[in-house]
Amino acid sequence: MVDKLFKTLIVNKSEDMPKVQSEMKKITLADLSEGDVVVKIAYSSLNYKDVLAFQNNSGVIRKYPMIPGVDFCGTVIETSNPRFTTGENVLCTGYDVGVSHTGGLSEYARVPAEWLIRLDKNVPLEYVMALGTAGLTAALSVNEIVSFGAKRDSEILVTGVTGGVGSIVVAILKKLKMRNISVLVRNKDQRHSYCNEFKNVYLRDDLETKKLIAHQKFDYVVDCVGGTVLEAVLPWVSYKGVVTVCGNIAGNQLKTNMLPFILRGIRLMGIDSVNIKLEEKEKMWQQLLTDWNINGAFSVRIFPLDKVKYVVDNWVEVRNKSRIVISVPDTKNVEKISR
Repeated sequence: MVDKLFKTLIVNKSEDMPKVQSEMKKITLADLSEGDVVVKIAYSSLNYKDVLAFQNNSGVIRKYPMIPGVDFCGTVIETSNPRFTTGENVLCTGYDVGVSHTGGLSEYARVPAEWLIRLDKNVPLEYVMALGTAGLTAALSVNEIVSFGAKRDSEILVTGVTGGVGSIVVAILKKLKMRNISVLVRNKDQRHSYCNEFKNVYLRDDLETKKLIAHQKFDYVVDCVGGTVLEAVLPWVSYKGVVTVCGNIAGNQLKTNMLPFILRGIRLMGIDSVNIKLEEKEKMWQQLLTDWNINGAFSVRIFPLDKVKYVVDNWVEVRNKSRIVISVPDTKNVEKISR
């Protein structure tokens, strides 16, 4: 049974309150969005999208008030859908969760059964949320280049490697024993910190060119930032190369030319982890929990639910190349998994 009152984090905005405000609040099950499965949440995570939910005019939250948190995992405690039984562990990412449907930064969630993925009892829930939406996006990106023929000796470039998706992409590629991984970073300090880890470490300026088409450097590119970074990369992609794009932190606009596409036949593939079919999600999570298991390959910091606003306000310093997991029962505030 659900406790009569339970803790949650609420973000709100209105005509009388034009700036986004957040508060810890006790609510009832009746305050949650509709669904046929109630989950007692064990862990959620904080992604960049979640951070944007606390900012004005970010466009992430579609209606207020809202419980943010675009993913969560936990245990089914009530269900009217025969697909699930009480006591099963489940995972939810994407769809409208934390956007227009009450999300994961709460002690309980209620969602449609078709949004949930069943987890085996032996799967560590902390690790599942250390991956979260970023892990699913990373797996979809790697799966795309592998499906187009990426092999161990392929020349692969990853952008945004200090972020959640990019760091997990790199971990998966290393798990697959890819030999020629290069990365693109933002500044010289990052270049120095990564110089012994990858084949090449580029700054964007290294790839800036006035040429419409440049020397063929990369067979595959996993781009996690978009915008001007993607613009700089495209002229360097090899014949029949494949570029995946899953982020827009470097900008929503893409100013490029046709030559890499019509002279080299390169392919630009968009990656969506929000609205893909459940069957595809289940396949990717099966990969992440078995053949592509990277548990321990990256740093994870765990914070209690009432510290979410602190983490959001200090995002750059707190995250610091780590994945941020929220322990909803408020029993942990330590780094549990480290590189």
